[in-house]
Order: sequence, then structure tokens, then C-alpha cells
Amino acid sequence: MGAGVCGALVARELARAGREVTLLERGAWVSHPDQLEHGAHGGPPATAQPNHEGHPSSRPYPWTYVYGVGGSTLAWAGVTPRFDHSDFRIRSEFGVGRDWPISYEDLEPYYAQAERELAVAGDGEGLVPHPFSPTDRLIAPYLPPYEALSQARPTRSVGGRPACTGLDRCEMCPIDARYSGLHTVSAALAERQGLQLRPETAVTRLHSTAGRVTGLDCVSSRGDRSRLSANTVVLAAGGIENPAVLLRSGLDGPDVGRWLSDHEHRILELELDVSAGHGHGATPATGMSRLYTDAATRSDRGAVVLLPVDPGIHVTVELLEGLVSGERGTKLRERLTERFDKTLVLDLTGEDLPRADRFMELSPTKDGLGMPLNRISFPPDSAYLKDAFDHVTTDLPHRLAPLGARMGRSFPRAGGAHLLGTCFMGESDGVVDAHMRHHEIANLYVAGGSAFPTCAAVHPTLTIAALALRLGQHLASAT
Repeated sequence: MGAGVCGALVARELARAGREVTLLERGAWVSHPDQLEHGAHGGPPATAQPNHEGHPSSRPYPWTYVYGVGGSTLAWAGVTPRFDHSDFRIRSEFGVGRDWPISYEDLEPYYAQAERELAVAGDGEGLVPHPFSPTDRLIAPYLPPYEALSQARPTRSVGGRPACTGLDRCEMCPIDARYSGLHTVSAALAERQGLQLRPETAVTRLHSTAGRVTGLDCVSSRGDRSRLSANTVVLAAGGIENPAVLLRSGLDGPDVGRWLSDHEHRILELELDVSAGHGHGATPATGMSRLYTDAATRSDRGAVVLLPVDPGIHVTVELLEGLVSGERGTKLRERLTERFDKTLVLDLTGEDLPRADRFMELSPTKDGLGMPLNRISFPPDSAYLKDAFDHVTTDLPHRLAPLGARMGRSFPRAGGAHLLGTCFMGESDGVVDAHMRHHEIANLYVAGGSAFPTCAAVHPTLTIAALALRLGQHLASAT
């Protein structure tokens, strides 16, 4: 269930092993040319519409996901770093959070496979990374360890995808260079190895008897209802819909839907005495600093990663603000030119600890298909993450003092796209085991970001893809 990067990779591995696979996707098949023509990823069916609401006691939060063949990778930016070794052992090494029941070494070969599958620039297989921008070269000596940013945007044509042109329109890539799950589904269907795709089909509930799923109730975008049977069921529909299916099915253990995590990006602007070098990157971001990810202070404050925003300040917004305030002509142009040239823009993401007060539950309100909406509680960041951002904000001007750095604005930008942790894996706790098999239902697997025990600070998609390949190969090898 779910034809995003996770479900697509699991399904393809099983189909290649000779298994009969039905891939259910509640959204539509929208080709890349149609996405460009209509400016939309998921299509209009009733099954593709967002189906969440905010909890009455919680703040509004901009959850963003796509129901469609390809899932939310239809709209992502393509950033694909690996987790660090310590991200899997945060409790053992720092005394907080949870350890994963698997290690970096367990996942490393699948990381390499995922990088090849997604055509990640810098994967060591001939796809060189995108070169450092002038901004990277300026700040890298002061923010070690600093590395080329892994991205699912190839630097040369591969697998029918063209090389990235760096046009800064990644969420609606004009040439289809950036990876989406649609690439994997298309390739798997072309192989004609026992894979059937059923788009515009939502799973309403699972039926189970004697510790096994015996049937899946489904509804189509037209309202047609059906029941399917399967030897094995894999839920791969994201951190909100995966637990929703379990809850609608009466599989409501204490951790189902709890411990929801996300990365809310924070933008920092620092004023420099020298040119920041923005406007010349090969992609919107080409480098990343892990300076704040593995210090002993992680016991007290979360890890944070820094990505320079190669396009720099949003000139159009700044221009409009200037015009509204009464600025005009040469004076406005000179001020904006100076501000663009000497303002360093950094994108920060950080980890918060798993929190029971961040959760999804079923709402009494029904959606257009007659199913409960997914009601989400997501209170603001804890002191663990706030202190991390505060530390970075205080520390950066000192580290960048040779550039004359002075802290400017700091503000949240984007969030709601990384739906993690609501069915986390644990050896005895959580919802699933180390292979993402449900603790109580032997033929049910709950995969993707919902299985993360912790969120780390870096973007999660490559880890989701690696776990999907590991699960697909594990199921394919089972007798």
C-alpha cells in the first residue's frame, strides 16, 4: 500500500524475485509531462485529497504530502545524505532518545544500492557530486566537517534521466532529472514481472484472524468497494496514513500513531564584510556542514545540519517589501544589490527527541470517502531542539568572524514534509521489529519513515529507500 519511493522499491524487489505483487496507491497516475502542464502532482481523484486536520488543542502546522504514483517524491527537492553512525545509537552514545535495532553497518550496503537506484550525484559509481558553489568554498574552512551535498539529481544522463541543469525548480523539475518514485514504478511495470498497479484505490481497513491479515477492504475514487486477500501486506503510505490504517483496523497498540517527528527548516541570514558568493551554484544547495551533529553536547541539545542556500535571499520578496515601504529607484536597487551580495543564507534542520505529545489519531469527522480524518497534534519544538538552534545562532558569528559575520534574521521556512516515527521499530517496544514486521501480525509489515525510532537531523529519504530495499530483499528471500 503506497506507491512512493518505499512501496515502489519493495514492490519491484519482490516482482524481480518472481512474486505476484499488487501495488495499491490512493492517488492517481500523473505523468511528468502532465504534472508540468497542469502544475499539480497528484491529480484530482477523491482518494488523492489531503485527509488530515489539526488537533483542537494544537497549533496549525503545514503538513505537505502527495497521494499519487510516486508519492511525496513527486514534490521533493532531491536531498539524499546518509545518516551518521551515531544517529542509530543516540541513547547508547548520548543517553537520550532511542537506539535503532539496526546499525549503520547493517544498512550501509543498502545505502549504496539506494544511491544507485536514485542516481544520487556522488554515489561513487561514476556520478560525481555537484561542484561546490563559491559560497561553499567561502565557508567550508570554518565549518568542518563539510561535504558535497548528496542529491538525487544526476550530474550526467543515467537510466533515461537527463543530467540536472540547475534551474532551481526542483519541486517541479522541468526536465525530469530529479528522481521520483514514478521512475521506479514505470521501470518495474516495463519489466513485466508480475507487478500490478492499482491507482486511485484507498485501503479502508485490514481484517486479521489468528495473528495474520486475511483481507484488505478497499475503496476506489469512484466509490467502488472491494476486498483483496494477500499472503503478505506491506504498508508504505507515510507516517500519517500508515498508523491511520492500523487504527481503522483495530490494531491500536500504545505506540501506534505516537512519537510523530518532522523537520521544520530554519533560515539564518548573516551579514558579511565580503561577498557571500550566492547566485552561482549548480543546484539550490551543493554543500552541507555536519559541524553540529556529533558533539558530546548532543546529550543536552539536538544535532543540526547546515546547508547554504545557493540562490541567496529571495530578491522578489525583498523588492516588494521595499516598494511597499516607499523605497524607489536607484537607492532601492543599490540597497538590494548590496544585501544580496553580502548576506549569507543558511538552511538548518535539526532533530528533536521522540515526544508522546506529537501524534495522530482518528477524528470523528469523516472525509469524502467516509473514513475518519487523521487528526494531528504537533506542539512546538522542545527545549532540546530550541537550545540547539540557539547555540548555532550564537556560535556561527564567532566561527565566521574572519568574514565579518553578524547575525541577521532567523525564521522558520518550510516544514511538514518528513512524516516520521509513528510506527517505530524496536526489539520489544514500538510497533514493528528490525525488519519492520508488525509485532503481533505475522504477515504485516509497516515500512518507510513511520518506522524510524528517531529522526536524526538530516533529510530522511535515502534512509527510507535503503530500508525499503532491505525489506524487499528480505521478503523476496523468505520461503
